[in-house]
Amino acid sequence: MRISFLWAVFAQILCLVAGNALAPNVSMALWSPDVDANNAAVEGFFASSGHTNNWAVLVCTSRFWFNYRHIANTLSIYHTVKRLGIPDSNIILMLSDDVACNARNRFPATVYNNAGRFLDLYGSNIEVDYRGYEVTVENFIRLLTGRHDPAVPRSKRLLTDDRSNILFYMTGHGGNEFLKFQDAEEISSYDIADAFGQMYEKKRYHEIFFMIDTCQAASMYKQFYSPNILAAASALTGQNSYSHHLDPEIGVAVIDRFTYYNLETLEKLRSGDPFTMQNLFQSYKRYAIASTPGIREDLYPRGQLNAQVTDFFGGVQNIELTEKAYSLSTPGEALPSVPQQGRASISVLPSVPRPGSRRSSQVSLVASEGRPSLLPFLVGFAAVAATAGIMMQFQQHSVIG
Repeated sequence: MRISFLWAVFAQILCLVAGNALAPNVSMALWSPDVDANNAAVEGFFASSGHTNNWAVLVCTSRFWFNYRHIANTLSIYHTVKRLGIPDSNIILMLSDDVACNARNRFPATVYNNAGRFLDLYGSNIEVDYRGYEVTVENFIRLLTGRHDPAVPRSKRLLTDDRSNILFYMTGHGGNEFLKFQDAEEISSYDIADAFGQMYEKKRYHEIFFMIDTCQAASMYKQFYSPNILAAASALTGQNSYSHHLDPEIGVAVIDRFTYYNLETLEKLRSGDPFTMQNLFQSYKRYAIASTPGIREDLYPRGQLNAQVTDFFGGVQNIELTEKAYSLSTPGEALPSVPQQGRASISVLPSVPRPGSRRSSQVSLVASEGRPSLLPFLVGFAAVAATAGIMMQFQQHSVIG
């Protein structure tokens, strides 16, 4: 009995030693006698975003020349998310009017969000998915729920899944729990809430950030009930949302205050910056926006402190761009030369561990001489020996009893 007990203890120690050699960094994550360490590991797990792709749905619901600022609001956010890494293929842009081609536009084919006219938001690199009378409540709901006519092209579909983080930005004229579409119809807070509910049931999102710039904007997220939704609004119920400034030559206001002050923060960020949603919300100043911004986070268990701005406004990078390609040839073998075409190129190749690097120094299952390593055999043998020792102890105790 003593021999079997000692052998079981020895086998378990050998398992622990081998386990630490294979995975030295996971023991504390699996279990620790320190309660605080365990809690920190759990908090760290739930604090990670866990999404694999980003989408943006940007909606301007206003028509007519005097609503120029709403078009500029939407195009400003469009330029921001593109700069931070979300491609056009993952952006759904809905513009109710084409003010760039309006006869009253003194600067044809342009849209500006600043009286200095530093940046043409319309430019030549813009993809509008829904334009003019295509921007309707029905098309918006169909976009969210995925219930399209078979003839609708992929470019007009929200092709998300349960690993998608989605930014929803909406701007226009609204009131208590409604937002007008082109002064012809309205969408209610119940409509959007139920559409998000269907998206959750169909596993069409991982997390949602809903941002809206309109009068009484906070009333539009009152009815939300689906999990993992964070929301921000330009004004509380009963308050108006105001424009920031006008361009005397264009003759109308060119941007709203809430969007303007969001851009002041967002335009300073780069992809990967550790700037949290809490930092963004703390940048809101009531005296500057001229209304009280609304925030709702009770449906968002990760918390605004653990969510980065780029989790919604940026794109997930799943490739590594290198300036030089890794050589895959064996020593002494020359690679065929490739004629240059007079322009630089960037190769996107799998990352290959180089001798002496940290990755190549990790424990390998094959010895450097080409022979199989004994480590897997020892681990397996120790596990079998430990099981056999425990079974022998169990049988002996059963006989004695």
